[in-house]
Amino acid sequence: MKKNIYSIAIIFCCIIMFSGCETEYDKPTFTEDDYPRILGMWPERNGDVLGSLNAFVGEEFSQKMMFTPSGLCEGIWYIDGVEYCRGILFVYTPPQAGSFHMKLEVKTAKYATTREAILQVRERN
Repeated sequence: MKKNIYSIAIIFCCIIMFSGCETEYDKPTFTEDDYPRILGMWPERNGDVLGSLNAFVGEEFSQKMMFTPSGLCEGIWYIDGVEYCRGILFVYTPPQAGSFHMKLEVKTAKYATTREAILQVRERN
């Protein structure tokens, strides 16, 4: 008799536990009226002073950022005001030491947002 009670209790607990997993949630729907957002780690700005990223001459530097609404926006990466690439991944091999202005602009049909930083490139010692 005890085995039957324990079996029924275990079955009942399993039913309660797994019934909570069946809830479906509606995915958010984005339109071109939504303001674009840039998601990912980016150096903080201190007032008017841009944050900085570090790289070495001749070594590949990469930065990955995600955008939302992803199906309706495009990311454009700039180095010193010149378009360098498009998409979520920026890959750059600096040819020389120096400071470069790096900018990411994300646009939808109606809105745009940006992130800016200084890319500090040094010789490896």
